[in-house]
Amino acid sequence: MRMVTERYEFAHGRKPKGKGLWFLEMTGTDGNGRYTTFEGCGNGSLAEVKKRVAHEFKISVGGVKRIIECVVLP
Repeated sequence: MRMVTERYEFAHGRKPKGKGLWFLEMTGTDGNGRYTTFEGCGNGSLAEVKKRVAHEFKISVGGVKRIIECVVLP
């Protein structure tokens, strides 16, 4: 999964780090050329929130086999 932090860095002037409230936008595919976007948020470290949101994405949107991109929103 590719992490995109440009929007966050532009808004805050630094790379995302530490614990806090994170908003993420993930793009996933079913392997047959269909793409879906999902937004989620959570408290904790960025890695923990990314893992939880990815799990929610796969559960709530049926057919997602692989998450391609994760955008950290400002």
